Amino acid sequence: MMNRNNPCSRGIQLRVWLNEQNNSTTNTCLCPPSYYGDHCQNQNQRVSLTMAFRVMSDSRSTLFTIIISLIDDSEQRIIHSYEQLSYLSIRDCKTKFNVYLVYSNRPKSQTRNYSIHVDIYEKISLNYRASFLYPIEFPFLPVHRLAFIVTIPSSKDFIESCSNLKCIHAKCVMYSNSRDHSTYCQCNAGWSGQYCTIPYNCNCSSDSKCIGLSSHNRSICICPMNRFGYRCLLTDPICQRNNHSMCLNGGTCIPTDEYALPHKDFYCICPIGYIGERCEIAEKKIHILFEKNIIISQ
Repeated sequence: MMNRNNPCSRGIQLRVWLNEQNNSTTNTCLCPPSYYGDHCQNQNQRVSLTMAFRVMSDSRSTLFTIIISLIDDSEQRIIHSYEQLSYLSIRDCKTKFNVYLVYSNRPKSQTRNYSIHVDIYEKISLNYRASFLYPIEFPFLPVHRLAFIVTIPSSKDFIESCSNLKCIHAKCVMYSNSRDHSTYCQCNAGWSGQYCTIPYNCNCSSDSKCIGLSSHNRSICICPMNRFGYRCLLTDPICQRNNHSMCLNGGTCIPTDEYALPHKDFYCICPIGYIGERCEIAEKKIHILFEKNIIISQ
């Protein structure tokens, strides 16, 4: 039963001004991603993810960009929806990330298989690190709730190569979590589809990395440091304030995103020997000295 005080059962009621001169308005509903309809009364078919990440010891201070996509197994390999987040182990090791992914068509096709595809890149260098695949079982269910832990491989781990002659404008990549050596075609910029045979115009900024095309014909861009936006055309000036000295003693300043520390604008990666929010505190050290002429008793 609809609430008369709030006709948008799961959303927020908005008043839209149609004509300022005669004060004509209309009401509409702003729905959350999980619902749709004139009154937000219908549930979207979706995937609800809870994810945690782990890294090896050599990557605890490495900032990663993680792209989580809902894909199908069609020849177009449609990316129905995706989320992009940053991960830094020394900051986020205890964080659980909650992500909602929705299907691009209502209802979803019952003849296709769907999966969660995860790509991991190093944020500063934009170098590729790994990919993971998590098939969605029981496709007849309208809502899936999944939880898993992703272990990001070490930078020293060799990325296993593979061969697939069907990968045209791409290279063959093996999934890091695949027990049966599953692979996929990692498309070059400007190409999409299961075998990277479908061209498209990438409109990401020139200093970003274009990794695919969403179902809404929008390029998926990985932004360099201090850039943001769907096309990486906007600049985040937070780390450039105070003559680039937001972090002290050689610390690296990184802007935060909506998933990490929403109450802070930036985070400092401190070099060895310094701690604190701005790397302003020198860690205490113990110096042990030995005499040169030490006689070791027999």
